[in-house]
Amino acid sequence: MKSRRPFFVLAALLLSVVCALAQAEQPLVRFALLADLRYADQDSKAGCNYRQAKELYRQTLARLNQEPDLAFVMVLGDITDGGKAEDMTQMLALAADSRAPVKYLAGDRDLQGHSEEQLKALFAVDDLFYDFAVGGVRFVVINSHDVSLVADAASGRRQAAQDFLADHHGVLFNRHDGMLSAERKQWLRDKLAAANAAGEDVVVFSHTPLWYLAGNNRDLMWDHMELLTLLDGCPRLRGFFAGHHHRGGLSPRRRVLHKTVKALVTASEATACIVSMYRDRLELRGIGAESDYIHAYDFKPVLVRGRAVPGAYVMANTGEITKAGDDGSFSLTLPLPGVYCLKAVADGMADAYLPMLQLPIAEELQFAMTPEPGRRVVHGVLDAPAQLTITDDGEPVRSFDLAGNPYGGLTPPKPGMWHQKNRHYWTMGEYAFSARGEVKITRLHEHPSLRERGWYKGDFHAHIIHGENIYKGNVQHLAAICQAEGYDWIYLAGNFANDRVIADYHGIADALSHERFLLRLNMEYPKTIYGHVGSVGVLPLTMPYDPEKRSNFEQAREYIHRAGGVAIPVHPLYTGVLRKDKASGRELSWMSGRDNALWLLCEPDMMPCLDLFYMSGDLRRTEKYWYSLLNRGYRIACSASSDAAYDVGRTPASGRGATFVKAEALTEAAIVRAFKERRTMVSWNSAALIMDIDGKTSGDIIRPAGKHQLSVDAFNVPGRKSRLRIMRNGEVFAEKTLLFPENGQLRLEWPLSEQENCWYLAIMTPPGKNEIAAAASPIYFRNEDFVPPEVLPFPKELPADLRDRIKFMTLDEMVSPAVFDEIADRLRALAKEP
Repeated sequence: MKSRRPFFVLAALLLSVVCALAQAEQPLVRFALLADLRYADQDSKAGCNYRQAKELYRQTLARLNQEPDLAFVMVLGDITDGGKAEDMTQMLALAADSRAPVKYLAGDRDLQGHSEEQLKALFAVDDLFYDFAVGGVRFVVINSHDVSLVADAASGRRQAAQDFLADHHGVLFNRHDGMLSAERKQWLRDKLAAANAAGEDVVVFSHTPLWYLAGNNRDLMWDHMELLTLLDGCPRLRGFFAGHHHRGGLSPRRRVLHKTVKALVTASEATACIVSMYRDRLELRGIGAESDYIHAYDFKPVLVRGRAVPGAYVMANTGEITKAGDDGSFSLTLPLPGVYCLKAVADGMADAYLPMLQLPIAEELQFAMTPEPGRRVVHGVLDAPAQLTITDDGEPVRSFDLAGNPYGGLTPPKPGMWHQKNRHYWTMGEYAFSARGEVKITRLHEHPSLRERGWYKGDFHAHIIHGENIYKGNVQHLAAICQAEGYDWIYLAGNFANDRVIADYHGIADALSHERFLLRLNMEYPKTIYGHVGSVGVLPLTMPYDPEKRSNFEQAREYIHRAGGVAIPVHPLYTGVLRKDKASGRELSWMSGRDNALWLLCEPDMMPCLDLFYMSGDLRRTEKYWYSLLNRGYRIACSASSDAAYDVGRTPASGRGATFVKAEALTEAAIVRAFKERRTMVSWNSAALIMDIDGKTSGDIIRPAGKHQLSVDAFNVPGRKSRLRIMRNGEVFAEKTLLFPENGQLRLEWPLSEQENCWYLAIMTPPGKNEIAAAASPIYFRNEDFVPPEVLPFPKELPADLRDRIKFMTLDEMVSPAVFDEIADRLRALAKEP
């Protein structure tokens, strides 16, 4: 008889493996979330069913009792509608029926009817800020109304809230929201640091949300920007859960899930969110009005498998490409999950698309390809990503969007809708397309030596989704396009996608950045009738404010400049896009920068750069304006932003300018420093300039010492002619016509004899045209006797007549030295008023 020992050993091993796998899939902890119960014995109003809230809470707890292994239930504030003590007592008493312990935090309605000391006693906690650990996870509870109009009056925090709102007159903060004091911010920072040091995953509970995409841009803590930056410093933070915004919401941000739980008071059934925490993900299961969602902490590459015809080339809209085997099977690896479009091309076949694919996907994909005799594949491999212009018998061969549309080739759905007939084709190196006739391919000319010398090409004012939605795009798609267009760094402005999928836009941007490409997100903000502003170095800003009560200057100073970023007024001299002023009915340009004088007069370092070369058109006014400001003693660098709008057919390099910065490394901090130091150069249509004096470059200050040497390295397309001017204090110092050789680069030198305070810059234009090709920002000579421009105090509030004077300025007045002096005189007079 054979021994059964090997069988039992194998069975035991299999059982141990199964048990290990089962153990590995057990969550670290499971808990439930409820928000905004708001029970009160009062009639329903504005969708809030106050009386039924108590019964719904009872039903929700009963439903949660059916869930196994719940560690606790967290009620995210607003237990009652802020009134009677007996209402709170009744609601808290219902927790006795819960199998899992019920925990609470304070909402604004709770604090309206109870003191902080009373709530601590009712919640059985020593403090409204507290933390606890379950299953190796650290849970941190904050009082989002620490500084608010419902804070305890004796603490001084209520007065601090009143002072804050007075100082931010015109910002449309909800008066029933609040923020954290400096002491509580430090408490939170310490708790997160301790948890991270202990190797604990972290979850934060709050009544009020922080991230606008998890709700809206109004129902947020007043200091949400500062707190988001604080949370970014905790790599083990997994979730931030809040209530307050009754409709709820959900959005991952930098690999942290921000979840706003739907209000029970507006629900029609038992409603809660059950969270299971694993080592690699959060799983949310919705009860009632809530929905399911899985949030992975890290991004993983996506492997796509499928079938086309044998030998077909299969490519993604982001540039990845593979060739199908003899049996038609293919596999393609994409760097991140998300929405993509796949395209297949093959000899003798019509192009085929699989649009709006949400990946990963379990099943194999199948291309349905139909015969088209005469169509052939053109395949090539380049040494780097590139922007190509391809024609097939003179007709453009275009790239494609997420929906499989030829990018730039559609007819807009509405007459008069903004649309650009983009003709470009982008590749990450390898490419394949089909054609029927004569094919011609040209490549966007780039100058790799600029990067080697520390000059990095970028843009800080480029929209993904402007609002027309003619084409479908997302962050992944634009990241590929920008690299093909030769950008080293870029800030893409919201909205960040129109693929209708919840995505971690910031996490995607971080994941797609690498040593040769830096991708960040921002917002064109402030954006009012007084001007529009781009930024580098700060998070996207969305908080609404009334521009008739608070100026762009004040908003940009606090939330960009003082936050460590750089604010750059964009398209300041552009006068298109007319809108009617609501108060007067007068037509005004929506895009002009009317309040630039305020910035320079009140805080000149806040505006190190002006987007002077947003348009390539007539330079005379632009140069006159720039030179007049430089001659006043201001140090102002130049930029050229694209104002790209992917969804209308305009990508950053589609006939637009770019801004190069001289930085010691391709990092966000280095780019911010470069702008602050005025180390910029603008480029249009592959032209570029680098100017130096005695080894110093744009933005530098030199002590005049007699003899100096000025040199210019000029770059352009081989065979192209250009006109180069060296400007000194607004006058032509030297001028030369250039013809670029095969390497596209020329070096020119001039001796200088300089003893005075002055500035030099270089500017290049096409021959016979007064249009920008490239410009190098100034280098400054300054003696000890140089007197910087006067800095005037900004008034507590701009008088209405001065505000209107600025609002209704014409373009000629915007660039007029006399009007600049008029505004300065008015500010001086205001400073003298009691």
